[in-house]
Amino acid sequence: MKLVFLGGSGGLGVTTSTFLPEFEIISVGSKIMNLESKTDVETFFAANIDIDVLVVFSNYNYNSFFHKYDSSYDELSKQIDVNIKGVTHAISCCLKNMRQKEFGRIILASSVTVEKNIMGTSVYAASKAFFENLVKTIALENGSKGITANCIQLGYMDGGLTYTLPTEFLEKTINTIPAKRLGKPEEIASTIKYLVSNSYVNGTTIKLTGGL
Repeated sequence: MKLVFLGGSGGLGVTTSTFLPEFEIISVGSKIMNLESKTDVETFFAANIDIDVLVVFSNYNYNSFFHKYDSSYDELSKQIDVNIKGVTHAISCCLKNMRQKEFGRIILASSVTVEKNIMGTSVYAASKAFFENLVKTIALENGSKGITANCIQLGYMDGGLTYTLPTEFLEKTINTIPAKRLGKPEEIASTIKYLVSNSYVNGTTIKLTGGL
């Protein structure tokens, strides 16, 4: 089964991929496909028409208090171009081929920031909320074609953006997690496997947050 992992060349994506040996994985980073480029996206999916599973970890994050976005317009635009326009176009291109063969799995990485408000993450969190709503419509439109679309709402994981946080903030955050630890990449992988194998879970968000 062929799995395309957008954002799979980053730290958390690479580690998660090691726990998915049963899949033929194509890890796609920005050097292979720039999500801001319509041509890049269309070229990739035209050359890869036999994708069974599309996992999207790709995102662009820029922390800023909201009142400062007037002086950070380029950063605002990039978050929209990557997280919303780019991801939407990638899914759309992939869905065309999945609909033809009447099978597919779309799995998007959301974030605990959708529900746990954190200063400076307004636009990033909004783009993840977009994902959680998007899968509902994709499921509605494509469920009869053997295609499912779901989100995994990631909490604080052992890798990726978590380690861009200040140490003191991270320590305090871990103490607020009922599980009292960071999530593990293998736990992300097992959730991906579950969503691939279960054809009746569709249009929903699984919270992988340790209880937050």
